[in-house]
Amino acid sequence: MNTKSLFETGHGNRALVVFITCLAVMVGAVVTAALIQTDFGRVKVGNRVYPNFNGIPIRAKLLVPAKASPDNRVPGVVYIHGYQNNRETGDAYCIELAKRGFAVLNIDAIGRGNSGIPNNPTDLDFDESYGGLTSLKYLRGLPFVNAASVGMMGHSLGAEMVYAVALADPAVKALVITGFAYTLDASLTRPKNMLMILGKWDEFRKRMTGTRHFEAEWMSSPQTIKAFPVKNPEFGKTYGDFSDGTARRVFVPNTIHIQESHSRPAIAEALEWMKEALHPPNMYWIDPNRQTWQIKEWATLFAMLSCFAALLPLGLMLIRTKFFSPLQGPVSGSYACTGKNYFKFAGINGLLMWLFLPLILVLFAVHIYVVPIDKAFPMMMVNGIVWWFLWINIIGFLFFRRWFRKQAGKSGLTLANLGVSYGEDRFALDTTAIVKTILLAAILFAFSYFSEHILERIFVVDFRFIFPFASDLTPYRALLFLVYFPFLLVGFVLMGIFLHGQLRRPKKKTWFKTFAAWSFTNTFALVAPLILFLMIQYIPLLTTGFIPLVGPGGMFVSFVINLFHIVGVLIIITPISTWFYQITGKIYLGAMVNASLVTWMFVSSQVIAPIPV
Repeated sequence: MNTKSLFETGHGNRALVVFITCLAVMVGAVVTAALIQTDFGRVKVGNRVYPNFNGIPIRAKLLVPAKASPDNRVPGVVYIHGYQNNRETGDAYCIELAKRGFAVLNIDAIGRGNSGIPNNPTDLDFDESYGGLTSLKYLRGLPFVNAASVGMMGHSLGAEMVYAVALADPAVKALVITGFAYTLDASLTRPKNMLMILGKWDEFRKRMTGTRHFEAEWMSSPQTIKAFPVKNPEFGKTYGDFSDGTARRVFVPNTIHIQESHSRPAIAEALEWMKEALHPPNMYWIDPNRQTWQIKEWATLFAMLSCFAALLPLGLMLIRTKFFSPLQGPVSGSYACTGKNYFKFAGINGLLMWLFLPLILVLFAVHIYVVPIDKAFPMMMVNGIVWWFLWINIIGFLFFRRWFRKQAGKSGLTLANLGVSYGEDRFALDTTAIVKTILLAAILFAFSYFSEHILERIFVVDFRFIFPFASDLTPYRALLFLVYFPFLLVGFVLMGIFLHGQLRRPKKKTWFKTFAAWSFTNTFALVAPLILFLMIQYIPLLTTGFIPLVGPGGMFVSFVINLFHIVGVLIIITPISTWFYQITGKIYLGAMVNASLVTWMFVSSQVIAPIPV
């Protein structure tokens, strides 16, 4: 492997070409997402910010047919996403509704996205709808909305919010709840025109419905008997009458919980339901199966990947400059982890990663029974993940230290050989090099953040794929960056020691083959244990309907679902860490860049609210 060639003059132009290509793909993908979101100009999309009744700001995305006006009013729909999400999670439904003649207010529920932070649940003005009530009032007041033809939609906890609002407000003419079930509070006439969508393998179905076998029991349950106007109703059939608000239907797509927000059959059902209940102008109507939201979802993924991929050539070009050139350095030493040792070390790391739920349970026990931590660390879902990530790497480092002492005595291996130390004979840090590493990491992070921030401001599109990944920061969330960053930095430094030190594979003949091979083996070591963990949950669920890992109040289910997001994050950041180790010979630049990126992902997109267990 000859990384010296990367710093030669001839490679300069190649890095610039790759960088420009990444920028072009990023911008092109965002523009594509924006065109889909606006239906190529036929829908106007913009941000709206308004105060909740208790003064907390609510941010929403408003999608309106371009031809809508006070003289040509259209029906309105408020959409509220689920607990661990932001408004863009509802884009699939909202984009398709707006194309078909609805004005859609897609909100960041309070405590999510760019909306304000919720007050104490014991306060008299605490809003249990997390902005739903005020958003409904706001939508009705828009001059181009037919206030007499307004409905609500939501997923999971957002569905619970819109359900509660619609129960209390008979002026809500249509309701679609996904990932949630109506309760005994429902009647033949309240809420009006209600469609329930719950996935066949929804992990929360037992909690939501109170049934042991949802498909066998739900349509004869007390809740259904009270809400439906006929005996023995069936799934997939509409009962009652839209004209008097008694229409009822339950649809069961073949999905798990998170897929309900991105299910083509579920979206088609919701579109037809809102059409029958709210009567959008006929000129807007499109076959409900002609959906384009998937293009936006993939486009935002490509935009995010291109942005982060651009860090590789950008970092290389900056390290070539005179100021940062002292950071250049080959991977030193001849140590390589081969054969059985690779799988042994990766296996030990995998067992540590499987401490995911036990460590989270310990943290919540401390929070509930010893000292509350949510005042200092208000993102409780993030707290669990960061706590797990930090401790498995601390424990892993203790294993590493024991292994290193044996290797040092046996073969003379040094921390410098592993990219950990700047001193050959003992652990030492070079102050100048560390300062320049911090500065370079800050520049690279600033490029990523401001690229997303500027594009989001212009096109109202963030970085996401199924889950929210990264978006612009409010001042409060920017402060949270400073709270969580140190813990993630320690975790990534220790992870770098493991990946690029103890687990470092043999070099290949070229720098590119080495980068590809190391990126794959490093990613495999981190991701494979989590995929196996997910299989323990989902193979029984998808084959028998049994959910092995539930936990108190269903808490484990929420965290296991979050592993899909964590797997995605690890796949994104591991090659970045590998690249910067390869061109600097040290673990620190990659650790700092990744700690910055992951902290941004967490604080910009994760929930600040009590966990509903």
